[in-house]
Amino acid sequence: MKSVLTRVVCSTFLALLLIYTLPATSMATEPMTTITTGGINGVYYSAGGAVAKMFNKKRQEFGGWMANQASHGSLENIDTVLAGGVDFGISQANFLYFASNGIENFDGQQKTNLRAVLGLYVEDLTIIAAMDAEINIAKDLKGKRVNIGVVGSSDEETSAVVLERLGIDPETDLELFNYPTYEASEKLQADAIDAYFYTVGHPNLSVMEATEGDRKVHIVPFDQTFIDGLAASRPYLSADTIDTQYYDKLENKGAIPTVGIKSVLFTRAEMDEETVYRVVKQVMDNFELFRMQHPAFAQLIRMEMPQDVIVPLHSGAARYFREAGIIQ
Repeated sequence: MKSVLTRVVCSTFLALLLIYTLPATSMATEPMTTITTGGINGVYYSAGGAVAKMFNKKRQEFGGWMANQASHGSLENIDTVLAGGVDFGISQANFLYFASNGIENFDGQQKTNLRAVLGLYVEDLTIIAAMDAEINIAKDLKGKRVNIGVVGSSDEETSAVVLERLGIDPETDLELFNYPTYEASEKLQADAIDAYFYTVGHPNLSVMEATEGDRKVHIVPFDQTFIDGLAASRPYLSADTIDTQYYDKLENKGAIPTVGIKSVLFTRAEMDEETVYRVVKQVMDNFELFRMQHPAFAQLIRMEMPQDVIVPLHSGAARYFREAGIIQ
């Protein structure tokens, strides 16, 4: 029998196929607005599809349509949007912070023309661990085989911050692996690793897959003192909880405390103000429908959509939020 998450994802995917399959002749003649997101199995892609769905409700009135494009994620999206290859992108807030300040992945290459459009869902720091590895708390990672994601990824960056605050030296205290996150659940079940870091919106297919094998798994909780200290150390981090209701076979249930990073719909400063205004207005005017497009969007709050977006709001977005009385 399919799990709840499988049914949700499959039904969402089929719905998107029906909604975004436009007549070829129409697509060929109408102007196209583009949004770059992430892998087709991830929440970024679903988020981009949801934004496009709202925009395309007025496709005839606007005289053009929006297309959702898959990508390798935040770093590629920032580069592509700033280069003018696409109009909008989705990124984790930490990468927008790095880019706008010229640090970390963007060391010495400050990007001052990034602009926020909408704050989206929160992606949670998630450590998925095998029960037989006896990683009951985060400090138990010491001495274990741990996957931290590919070099330069958000998972690698966030894991470095966490391990440092835990007093764990990744070079001497862990057996580290840099498998892509989409391989991590399989590696965990194959007993090739004991745990993996994943910064992601929930529910997520990779986490679900990790729970489906013979090896029992759980999500490692953080204590509140650690969470508060970690969140205070970085402007893009905030306290959050992981909702486990969609993971039927996860060993621990209930709300699991952690820290989160907001995902942000962004563009460049030069982007046409009216187009940005229309994107924001269509999402906000159809907000309840937008929230229904993926379970990760269920906790979105209308008044918080322009908050904690790290970079300045685009003038088109600010115009809508002022008109709606959400910002001054």
